[in-house]
Amino acid sequence: MRRRLLREPRRPEAIRRNPRAHWFVVGTVCIGAFMGQLDASIVTVALPHIGDSLHAGAATVQWVALSYLFVLLGALIFVGQLADRFGRKLLYTYGFGVFTIGSVLCGLAPSLPLLIAARVLQALGAAMLQANSVALIREAMPAEELARGIGVQGAAQAIGLAMGPAVGGLLIALGSWRLIFFVNLPVGIVAIVLARLLIPRSRLHPETGPRLRGLRTLLAKHTISFGLAGGLIAYLVMFGSLFVIPYYMVAAGIGPTEAGLELACLPIALGVISPLAGRASSRTGAQPLLIAGMALTAIGLAEIALYHGLAGRLVGLIIAGAGLGAFSPVNNADVMGAGPRSRAGLLGGVLNMVRTLGAIVGVALASLIYASVVGHTALPKSVSEAISGEGLRSTLLVLAALAAATALALGADSAVRRRSRPG
Repeated sequence: MRRRLLREPRRPEAIRRNPRAHWFVVGTVCIGAFMGQLDASIVTVALPHIGDSLHAGAATVQWVALSYLFVLLGALIFVGQLADRFGRKLLYTYGFGVFTIGSVLCGLAPSLPLLIAARVLQALGAAMLQANSVALIREAMPAEELARGIGVQGAAQAIGLAMGPAVGGLLIALGSWRLIFFVNLPVGIVAIVLARLLIPRSRLHPETGPRLRGLRTLLAKHTISFGLAGGLIAYLVMFGSLFVIPYYMVAAGIGPTEAGLELACLPIALGVISPLAGRASSRTGAQPLLIAGMALTAIGLAEIALYHGLAGRLVGLIIAGAGLGAFSPVNNADVMGAGPRSRAGLLGGVLNMVRTLGAIVGVALASLIYASVVGHTALPKSVSEAISGEGLRSTLLVLAALAAATALALGADSAVRRRSRPG
């Protein structure tokens, strides 16, 4: 029995021989990407309501998001290393189970400490999914289709992000924030079945040297180190924005359903652009898309900061989402393509760890700036909305500046590379 639990099942012969079997892998990985981002965005839009229900302020309730992200941060490299040694399919399939159980426990949690504890379990399952997702695509896809495959995965993440605020807002309006966690149950059950049927058995790569030595070798490559830094900034500005904008919407009297639909504009734009950017990178190269992506992100956030009425918010969210959609899949493919297949799990874990660190810093930084401007004193609604607008403006301008600085750094790096080429 124990041996069966630790053995990866073989795919059906018809699937194994299918010429598009590698796209079945991408499709299955997209479910995990969808689940993780759906949960992240649902929780983000629900934080004010969780705080009201469990009598916690913004500075306290942010730990519902941060506990999840901190566990991801600590577990990703370790899980990626385990996957390289013992099987990516095995850890990925069990990751769905752990994530789903954690989601149900989150929905049942009667207090904030127990909710945070359930989020820790949920995050362990998410680490098993995220550390393996890009590595599975890296191993399954032909080299010439890698960026396209990662672009499709980025689109799935964006769909999850897009549906999160809308579905979360609807569920909160219909019942309670607790419903947002139960939505993962049917998705998780279907995903476990598909992972067993569609993902091939792993090609194991036992380590031949110390883990730290292999990690240092990877990080010494310029493309990898620069790409990891860019991934950190991209997730910092995205999660920082998605954290702070709902607080302004609550102060402005915008209902959860309307707020969710508005916030969905960013990930919808990201999802539309991601596969197009992955395909375009094979013709234009990575650098133009990376620079343009970060520049558009900065413009979109600045638009919301300066004009945060309805039209300004919608236009800014679409522009920022398009920028992140142009940047993220191309950057991910650039990083993964620079490392060997035998280290795909380790490198995928590092990539996701760095992006998770960006999300943690983004939420913490946005919370710090917003709280320092708004304060905690009860005020009349009109005054509260005005002060919340100032908090939103200050936070988004800082995030926009970080995105703009990243675009400038990418442009400078591209110029240096061109000058250093012979001839």
